[in-house]
Amino acid sequence: MRELPLRSDTLPAGADSSTFEVAVIGAGPAGSSAARLLASWGHSVAVLGRPPRHPALAESLPPSCTKLFDQLGLRKTVDGAGFVRATGNTVQWADQKRRVELFDVGPRGYQVGRDVFDALLGDAARASGATMFGDATVRGLERIGQAWRVAYDTRAGQSAVTAQWVLDCSGRAGVVARRGMRKAEVASRTTAVVGIWDSHVPWPMEDATHTLVESYDGGWAWSVPVSPHRRYVTVMLDPSVTSLPSRAGLAAAYREELSRTSALDSLVALATFVDSPWACDASPYSADRVHDDHVLLVGDAASFVDPLSSFGVKKALASAWLASAVVHTALTDATLTSPALELFSRRERAMYVHLQRQFGNLARDAAGAHESGFWRNRGDAVTDDSSENTEMLTALSEARLRAAFDDLKARPSIQLNTGAGFSLVERATVQGHRIAMQTQIATPHIPNGMRYYRNVDLVLLHRAATQHDQVPAIFDAYNRAAPPAPLPDFLAALSALLSLEVLSFA
Repeated sequence: MRELPLRSDTLPAGADSSTFEVAVIGAGPAGSSAARLLASWGHSVAVLGRPPRHPALAESLPPSCTKLFDQLGLRKTVDGAGFVRATGNTVQWADQKRRVELFDVGPRGYQVGRDVFDALLGDAARASGATMFGDATVRGLERIGQAWRVAYDTRAGQSAVTAQWVLDCSGRAGVVARRGMRKAEVASRTTAVVGIWDSHVPWPMEDATHTLVESYDGGWAWSVPVSPHRRYVTVMLDPSVTSLPSRAGLAAAYREELSRTSALDSLVALATFVDSPWACDASPYSADRVHDDHVLLVGDAASFVDPLSSFGVKKALASAWLASAVVHTALTDATLTSPALELFSRRERAMYVHLQRQFGNLARDAAGAHESGFWRNRGDAVTDDSSENTEMLTALSEARLRAAFDDLKARPSIQLNTGAGFSLVERATVQGHRIAMQTQIATPHIPNGMRYYRNVDLVLLHRAATQHDQVPAIFDAYNRAAPPAPLPDFLAALSALLSLEVLSFA
């Protein structure tokens, strides 16, 4: 394999060098999560991190993050950390009136200060056995035989670690990603200007646990609570449209920009501005590739999507979980390295496309209501549709599923044959904390394959459906061959196979 275009200088005589299976660059959510998982699975891990250059941010985490906390074994710890638990979001977007969007009944979201949250994950990685270097600035990588030497600086001087695998979890810094792998989205340059506000009277909101989001002519703004009395309030600007002054004049410019909003300006009307605001780059980007010779780009190192989706931290955790499974598999069964890396690339791309499309849809709505330089062309900055998620969603459209289900109901009996587009393929998938090959169903609609729909095993369902001519008999046969499925999920999966032309009526 080719060598990455990032090399270290020659280490001075006597410099420290330690050997690990995995070196993780960055100690944010992605880095600490990957380190915890890999260390808990028995691997030696070094985490090379440094204190953040900017003040800590606040971020909103959706309820679905609880599944990732379960994977990390940290749900009780996170739940007990005292974070504000959100019941939903309050949104004032485009020309719509303010509306309250509640999460589904079940787990609530988390409003977290990144300093506390990141420290929690770092402690968890350390407790699992990862070696944490908290003051390490990585300055280069060099391929030596079958390992990478990662050179870094500390206050004490220069040092290095050697590892078989390197995970770039350095976020926007992109220690490895910036060396020929990252691709900027120039049309959507964004600067976030962040301020902190305190209020000792109730916030003027329907539910003070909510993230408040608003679009306006100059961009969009949002606010996240970290306690009953404190909220972070951020405006998202295009630096090519809205010029920002130096730090000395930033507070006045920030207050002036907030005055252009409606919901956010009203929110802070009776609140006290704490300290000074700060600005940071929030421009989106992606990567031409997310892996190279035993190196993976993980989380924000691989791609960054406008944070309107509130999925930034979830994306980092999900990427770290999959990267950890890939590296664990490669270290324990090298024959699966190639399909594991292919799976990682496909999933990373699908995640980026999905989030970028979400933002594109909202941007188009905002552009229809706000005639401004910020929103002009932003709705067009949507990536292509070449992702497995898009293929699946298109093929399994609600209209096609409904038509297949109605056809099933209308027939007194059925005889199903294998459809013309059906094939069985071997594809990599995650099983536990490993990557394994699995037989999946492929069609022209879904060439990458799929095995489960609504937790129903489609391969076993296809087999049962071609052997019986009554829906109840198919249902019984499937439930004898697999864990019993609820009837609504079974019918949805059977309709999906008809919609995908995996099955056809004789």
